[in-house]
Amino acid sequence: MTRPTDEQPALAEWARTLQRRIRQRGINAFILHGPGVRDIHPLGTRRRGTIAEFLAEVMFSDRAVIILYDRGSGIRFTDPQAEQDFRTVLKAYDRVGGTNLAQAQPRDPDRALQLLETYLLYQLKENPRFSAAVIIDFAETVAPAGNPGQLPVEDRNTIVTLRRWSADPLFLQRQVTFCLVSESTAALNEALVADARTFELLVPVPDERERYSFLAGRGATPQTFSRIDARKVSVLTSGLTCLHLESLLAEADSNGAALDPDALTREKKRLIEEASGGLLTFLTSTTGLDAVAGNEGAKALLRETAAALRQGRLDVVPMGFLVCGPVGTGKSFMVRCFAAEIGIPVVELLNFRSMWQGQTEANLERILGLLDALGPVAVVIDEADAALGNREMRGADSGVSERVFASLAAFMGDTRRRGKVIWFLMTSRPDLVPVDLKRQGRAEEHIALFPPSTGEERARVFESLRARLQIPLEPGTDAAKLFNDVPSAMSPADIEAVLVRASRRMAIEKQPALAAKLLQELIADFQPPAYPAELEYQRLIAAFECTSRQLLPPDLAALSHDAIAQRLSELRAVLGRHGDVGSR
Repeated sequence: MTRPTDEQPALAEWARTLQRRIRQRGINAFILHGPGVRDIHPLGTRRRGTIAEFLAEVMFSDRAVIILYDRGSGIRFTDPQAEQDFRTVLKAYDRVGGTNLAQAQPRDPDRALQLLETYLLYQLKENPRFSAAVIIDFAETVAPAGNPGQLPVEDRNTIVTLRRWSADPLFLQRQVTFCLVSESTAALNEALVADARTFELLVPVPDERERYSFLAGRGATPQTFSRIDARKVSVLTSGLTCLHLESLLAEADSNGAALDPDALTREKKRLIEEASGGLLTFLTSTTGLDAVAGNEGAKALLRETAAALRQGRLDVVPMGFLVCGPVGTGKSFMVRCFAAEIGIPVVELLNFRSMWQGQTEANLERILGLLDALGPVAVVIDEADAALGNREMRGADSGVSERVFASLAAFMGDTRRRGKVIWFLMTSRPDLVPVDLKRQGRAEEHIALFPPSTGEERARVFESLRARLQIPLEPGTDAAKLFNDVPSAMSPADIEAVLVRASRRMAIEKQPALAAKLLQELIADFQPPAYPAELEYQRLIAAFECTSRQLLPPDLAALSHDAIAQRLSELRAVLGRHGDVGSR
C-alpha cells in the first residue's frame, strides 16, 4: 500500500471549518459534537491521537498555552513551563486566600473554571502577546442538560461562567479560544447550546477519503489486503470510525487472515450496532421482491425505485415511504426484500426513548449521525405511529416528543439526503402518523398492502411461505382449491401460522411431506382473532392514505374517496375514536 508523504494529512471538512472560524474572530467558544469526537485523528504521518490531542497539536499549534480539562483528570497543560506558571499564580492565590490550591488542585468544574479564569486574566494583563486555548472534554459532565432551576448550584455557576467567557470582550479581542467537546449537544445544557455566541460544529465519522488515508498510512501485514485492497475496504466501511478500522486490522494482523468482503460486512454490522448503543439493528434477507406474494402494484413501485438507485438517479428516488395496511400483511418482509434486491443496508430503528433527562434527544442525535455516515441506507421504523412523537404533546413529557419530532422532521425533509437515507414508516394506523412526516418531501409514497382476497392469491402466498419455511408438499395438492373455500380473509401472517402448525404436526407424526388432507384440516380449523370492525378500519384507512389507486384491490378502487371517508367516520363512532378522517 502507498503511504502519505506529507507531514500533516489534509484536514477534514469539519476541521477546516473550525480553522476558518477561529481566524475570523468574533466567536471564541466552540462546541464540538458528534460520533467523531471519540475517534482518533491525524497528528502527522502515521500518528493518531484523541480529539483533544488533535486540537492541541494541530488546530492550536500557534497558541502559547494549551489547557486541557475534564472532571476525571482535572486541569492539565501541554507545556511544563505553562504548568509551572499556573502553579505560581495559584501560590499567590493561596497567600491571599489562605488556601492550598497549588498543592491540591480542585477537579470540580465550579472551582476549576474559577482558577482557570484567574490564571487567564493574569496572563493577559502581564503579557500582551499571550494566547491560549482551553479544551474542555466530556463537557456534558461540566454543563449538563436540565432545567436551570433544578440543577445544583455548582452546575449553574459553571454554565454562567462558560457563557460569560463566550461574551468577555477581553477574551474576544485576544487569542483565547474555548472548545467544549461532547458526543451530543442534547446532553449539554440548552442555554449554552442555544447561545448565539457559541458555535456548534459536528464532527462526523471519517468519510471515504479519510478512511483510505488511515488504511494507507497505518500499514498491515502482507496478507491483510491480499484478497481485497485498501481502496475497496475504504468504500465498504462507511459509517465506521478509525478506531473501528484499527480493531479490524489488528484482528486480521494477529490472526494472519486476509480481509474479505463477507468478513467486512459482518464486522461492520456488529460495530455499527455497538456504536448505536443497541438502538439500530441490521435487517437481512437472502431473497428479493420475487419472494413477496401478491401486492403486485406495491412491488412494481419499489422496483422502479430500485432501478433508479442502480442507475444513480437519486433525484427521482422518494425521500421515504409510508407502508400501511392491516396487521399481518407482510410490511416488514417486503421492506427487507426490497433492500436485499438493491443491495443497500437496511436498519431498523429500535426504541430510543429514555427516562433520563436529555438522553432521548442524545440517542436520536447519535442515530441520525450514524445514518448520515452509513448512506445509502434504508431505515425502517415499525409501529411508526407510536415511535415518532408529534409536535402537539403540549409539554406532556417535558417537551421530549416535540423535540424528537422536530429533529426527525428536519432530518427526513433535507433533500440533500434524497436517495441516501430512505425512510420506511410502517404502521397499521397511518392516520396516527403526524401529517408533517407523511407529506410530500418526507414519506412521499404511501404504499398500502392488503390481505389476499381470492383462493389463487392465498395459494401464491402459501407457496411463497412454504418455500421460505422449506416445508415439502405432497404432489398433487391443489392449494388454490383448498384456500378458495376459506370463509374469512386470511392475512399472510395467518397463512404462516397454518404452515407452522402443519410443520409441527408433520414432526410429531413423522410425515415427510405436507398432505392435502392435513392442510385442509388445518385451514378449516384455523380461526383468527375476530376484530372485524378494527380490521375493516385498518383496511379502509390504508386505502384512504394510499397515494396510488393502482395499489388498491378492486372493491376499494371502486369506492370514491368520500365514500371511504364516510365509512371510516362510521367505524370511528363504533370504535370510540376521535378525529377527522377527511384530512391527511
